[in-house]
Amino acid sequence: MNYLIVTNSCPFSHDKQGNKIVTTSNVGGVATALKSMLEKFGGTWICWGRGSADENFCEEKYNNYTLKRIMLTRRERQGFYEEYSNGVLWPLFHYFRDKIKFMPVSYKIYNEVNKKFAKEISQNIENNSVIWINDYQLTMVPFHLRQMGIKNKIIFTWHIPWVSKEFYSILPEGRDIIQSLSMSDVLTFHTKLYTNNFTETYRFLFNEKPHSKVYSIPLGIDASFFSYERARKIKYDGIANKKIIFSIDRLDYTKGLINRVLAIERMLKKFPELAGKFVYVMNVTPSRTNVPEYIKMKKEIEMTVGRVNGEFSTMSWTPIIYMYRKIKDSTLLSYYKIADVALITPLIDGLNLVSKEFISVTRKGVLIISKFAGSACYLNDALHVNPYNLDEIADAIVTAINMDEGEKYDRLQKLKMEVQKKDSTWWYKKIISKVA
Repeated sequence: MNYLIVTNSCPFSHDKQGNKIVTTSNVGGVATALKSMLEKFGGTWICWGRGSADENFCEEKYNNYTLKRIMLTRRERQGFYEEYSNGVLWPLFHYFRDKIKFMPVSYKIYNEVNKKFAKEISQNIENNSVIWINDYQLTMVPFHLRQMGIKNKIIFTWHIPWVSKEFYSILPEGRDIIQSLSMSDVLTFHTKLYTNNFTETYRFLFNEKPHSKVYSIPLGIDASFFSYERARKIKYDGIANKKIIFSIDRLDYTKGLINRVLAIERMLKKFPELAGKFVYVMNVTPSRTNVPEYIKMKKEIEMTVGRVNGEFSTMSWTPIIYMYRKIKDSTLLSYYKIADVALITPLIDGLNLVSKEFISVTRKGVLIISKFAGSACYLNDALHVNPYNLDEIADAIVTAINMDEGEKYDRLQKLKMEVQKKDSTWWYKKIISKVA
């Protein structure tokens, strides 16, 4: 048996930088786990080549597997990725109704690009190939594969939330998409809630259960990589005697970034005695830098951070250290190592691997997590908060800062057991066992 992995983005990109072509790894929990699996079992990886020089590397050989890139035209990229995947499906599956921009033409392009993926798959499968498709950008691929007469086993893994049947029903193409997903042999989600929502949605639309076998199998991390021992020491003299609160997020409206800053403000107003005793290190990774809505969001965050710092800073202390840049993995591990508190409060999240990464690295930290993050249902010994409730977040930070060492240790050991037991290898082995 061999595996054919299908994802929207590739694990590696090639970009032109002057007269050179630079290859970079696209870091992420899904990519890391799938790459590890293919290196072990062998197979093919089909993805969209988005790098500026990827058209020169449409086929590459890596350790035990072949990488095949699909190239898209500018219009295909706009309709498939920007307009439908990010303009319709992303806000829909995160309950942001006001941000959905329905465009029938973009769905047509989205569907055609999915068909393009299916054609590439059909040219690279063998009789014993298992096809493993990942995420919301590729929902129509199972339909096109079955239309082509392909009978190979198909796994489809959904990495973002699945909404309630009533909310899903506003999607004009909803019946086509969910019917296509149900043509997979195995469907996996990260939580029981998403699994139940999918099943109820299918019953609601078709008055029968889905044709696929549906499972809740949460993605894990590479715990050997995210370890205390791998984290280098960094100098932080200016904040060494203060409690360090840390967060890292991609710039996105689902992440609750401004609420987090407002919660720090609320905490300082409720507990003025904490002034000068902590520092919140807030790292935001650039995303969709040319989209006006994201440019506006960035400005709003920076203005809010500036206002809070302006109100509470002293000559020797600033409450929020804000960084808008991508940081290296080695730097991220160091932040996890020194942080006393991780503040992970998305408004909604399919899973959230940052929470697991922090737990894996830290030896002293307390995790504060949004109850609307998928990983929260597995991390029972974290402090759970409503990301819309500023007082609740502020109180949780104070609880975390003042928590005695015994309670910290007990909570952290239980969390570490969960993260280490269900790592990335456990995840992919659990899923492929469903089609064995």
